[in-house]
Amino acid sequence: MKKPLVSILMTIHNHERFLEQSIKSIISQSFKNWELIAIDNGSRDNSRKELNNIKDKRIKKKFLKKNIGRTNCLNYGLKFCKGKFIAILDSDDLAVKDRIKIQLKRMEGNKKLWLTSSAYVVIDEDNRLIKKVEINKNLYNPRKLINENIISHSTVMYRKKLINEIGNYPKDFKYAQDYAFYLRTLKKFNLEIIKNKLCKVRIAHKNSETFRQSTTGLIVFEELKLLNWSYRNFDLTKKEKIKFLFTLLKKILKLTILNYFIVIPLIIFFFIVSFFL
Repeated sequence: MKKPLVSILMTIHNHERFLEQSIKSIISQSFKNWELIAIDNGSRDNSRKELNNIKDKRIKKKFLKKNIGRTNCLNYGLKFCKGKFIAILDSDDLAVKDRIKIQLKRMEGNKKLWLTSSAYVVIDEDNRLIKKVEINKNLYNPRKLINENIISHSTVMYRKKLINEIGNYPKDFKYAQDYAFYLRTLKKFNLEIIKNKLCKVRIAHKNSETFRQSTTGLIVFEELKLLNWSYRNFDLTKKEKIKFLFTLLKKILKLTILNYFIVIPLIIFFFIVSFFL
């Protein structure tokens, strides 16, 4: 078997209901020279069984005895990726038929492009359309990432050598590791978000990482950390600074709503001090 050009990385945790559909969306890709690195991250449902039942020599299956966390699992999977390009697909999401073909064409056609992503649609647990996330002229500007994460991880493809340039997914982020990865890419290299809807992203459900972290305040706290990182690492325009302050206040308010009253003064102090260092 020839060396795969694209490695698709999928981490799995308790997604027995969606896993077969997700993997079949890879198997049915119009581009065929890929490998799928599918890692069961200590699932306690029948995900392991579902994965074992799918037969395709291009699928490299890994099974972890316990959940090592999303970030660690992604970094573990990167070790097995042999392709020149790495694409991501979460185990509850679906890739459209020409996704890999379209993204690969863009990456090979522009040597200065290090990461590509796309618009997408959001579906519910029964694959019904919830909404379309369009990429308009305003959103197309990758610098919007400085203030908010506008990229769905399941739409991402990047050059494997990007890992050597910026490192793996940052271990100090349990939820926003993908956002941190994009920001580090944006600081040094070109990335893009295209208008093609190349993925069907599953809305947050009880077995999704987003749902598990949504009531803990961790999501907002990590986004605040990345706002601080952006302020330190990008030369912001006046307009971007104003947007930055509004985003900062919105995040702090959200933490307040989540009853994190004790940490609010500490967060405010942390940001005020960091701005003047």
